[in-house]
Amino acid sequence: MRYPYFGALDSITQADFDRVFQINGAGQLFATQAAVAAMSRGGRILLTSSVSAHIAVHHHTLYAASKAAVSAMVLNLAPELAERGIAINAIAPGGTATDMAAEHAASYTPVALRDVPAEAVLKSMNALGRLAEPDEIAAVAAFLLSEDASYITGATIDAAGGWI
Repeated sequence: MRYPYFGALDSITQADFDRVFQINGAGQLFATQAAVAAMSRGGRILLTSSVSAHIAVHHHTLYAASKAAVSAMVLNLAPELAERGIAINAIAPGGTATDMAAEHAASYTPVALRDVPAEAVLKSMNALGRLAEPDEIAAVAAFLLSEDASYITGATIDAAGGWI
């Protein structure tokens, strides 16, 4: 199966665009709408963006654009939801050690670096020199949903190990 999140410009179809934006954009927007309808003051919402929304990643245009839309939603919903006492933020993970990353790591690699192991390429693009562990991303999410983040709203927080 062709994975629609990765691909050169000339390979992106309307169906790919619709699928990716329905999942990453519309899915999070309408989940937020439903959550807000059920929430009381003091609620917190966390959406998922990606570090690729603001860095260049090889053949990642469609996915990155959909995640940039999420960051824009968070920024623009913050003042509206603040009137209801609800905070909204997003987390923008970088490379994370998951099955998906292992399966698709080569998709992130520019052609000139295809002879270098994909994991080494990803690690070299990170100031900490490694992929995140899933529990490290979860810890940032837990913080953003906690009272410790009570003065944060409208933000997209990178959890990317100093992506460079």
